[in-house]
Amino acid sequence: MEPITFTLIGITLLFFVVLAIKSILKAKKLCVICTSTALAWIILSTFYFLNLFSNKIIIAILIGHTSLGIYYMMEKKVRKRFLFFRLPYLLTSIWLIYFILEGFVFNSLYVIFVLWLLFIIIYLFKFSKFTKKIIDCCKKW
Repeated sequence: MEPITFTLIGITLLFFVVLAIKSILKAKKLCVICTSTALAWIILSTFYFLNLFSNKIIIAILIGHTSLGIYYMMEKKVRKRFLFFRLPYLLTSIWLIYFILEGFVFNSLYVIFVLWLLFIIIYLFKFSKFTKKIIDCCKKW
């Protein structure tokens, strides 16, 4: 069976298992799709590190979905002023995914560190027009 077919069937099965568990536990805030996706990449990553699964592209796609889901969840929960840090968060999550799948790269870590430092300085010194433009960049008009 092709890895993508195996993965799609696995996520589908996980979806219904998690849905049943959610119903039994009456866990209203549990997102079944997010949980199924996260479980899938955790399981596939474990298989990958045990040399039982070799397709890192599928794992990367699934981790990316989880990363973006966390991004959207945080976007709804944090105070508006902290939305300023969306880009550093998103790029940090991309770096973490790469780190998980390929290993540590110092040069890119420097970029992440400088980006966070730059955004913190801009935030602390209240460059208000610039800050507002960054916060509004992803506004749903």
